[in-house]
Amino acid sequence: MNAQDLLARLQDSSPDGPLDRLASLVVEHELAQPLETLLPPALVARALRAALEGWLASDTADRELAAALEHLQHQLTGDSRTVREAVPPELPKMLAELASRRYSPDRALVLTVLDRPPVRALARALLLNVLIEFSRKVSAPVTENRLAKGFSGLAKFAAEQAKSSGGTLGGIAGALSDEIERQVEKRARDFADSALTGIFQQLADALTDPSRAADQAEMRVAILDGVLSLPVAKLGRELSRADVPGSAAVVRKALTQWLASRDASAELEGLLTRVMERDGKRPVREVLEKLGLSDTFQELGREALRRRLGPVVASEPFARWMEELMK
Repeated sequence: MNAQDLLARLQDSSPDGPLDRLASLVVEHELAQPLETLLPPALVARALRAALEGWLASDTADRELAAALEHLQHQLTGDSRTVREAVPPELPKMLAELASRRYSPDRALVLTVLDRPPVRALARALLLNVLIEFSRKVSAPVTENRLAKGFSGLAKFAAEQAKSSGGTLGGIAGALSDEIERQVEKRARDFADSALTGIFQQLADALTDPSRAADQAEMRVAILDGVLSLPVAKLGRELSRADVPGSAAVVRKALTQWLASRDASAELEGLLTRVMERDGKRPVREVLEKLGLSDTFQELGREALRRRLGPVVASEPFARWMEELMK
């Protein structure tokens, strides 16, 4: 058999042909390798670091990212559907089923997330606004508000006198109303400060109590339904409000500082090593079999490799290489 005959046979891409069998041999060989051999942590870590450094050194990456997001924003803004209508119909059903499953998170975890200084400051301001607004409605003016009349006998007396006399007594009633408002506002502030811890505790109880799992699931489903009901165009408008260039600059600065440190490569390699600690020594086929993916990956790998090899064996450089090899 000469080089031309061998080349013709290699270029046969029919199922179970020479090229297909060659692709199968390569896939079988790779699946038999340990996972850490196929994806060595040290090599993958170097590749990731090189990729990050290449992106950070580029003067066009930020513009390309911004352009891609701008294109996406225009597409979303022009879409008249809701999120529910835009995604495959099976996805909302799956998410609703997952959200409705009984699950109560850990109470300490919820409190750790919720009771943070900025959240506490916002909750205090909202609670205080509600209490002060209520106090104003109660105390202004005492001559018109039945609730304010019950604050004290003096308030009741002033209100009754103001009805008939007006003038000075009306001024006294107004001053009394202001004093009531000041006192209530002070007490509202004290109450808000002391009540916040209890509010967060009760909120954590409501979100984590296993006996209320059904209510928690109903709340998750309601939130999901709200998200799925959002117009896609509204999401596009929200995306347009994001500071993409500024955010990209922050990420680039942080990555640059990290990659400049001596520990970056070691940290990347350590992370990948920990990921592979359980299955790194096992053959790839065994790992895939445990996940029910062995046959799928074998078939897809063979098809992908056959498509990659086809143009190679059909190329002129490969033909010359084959001729030189057969001499």
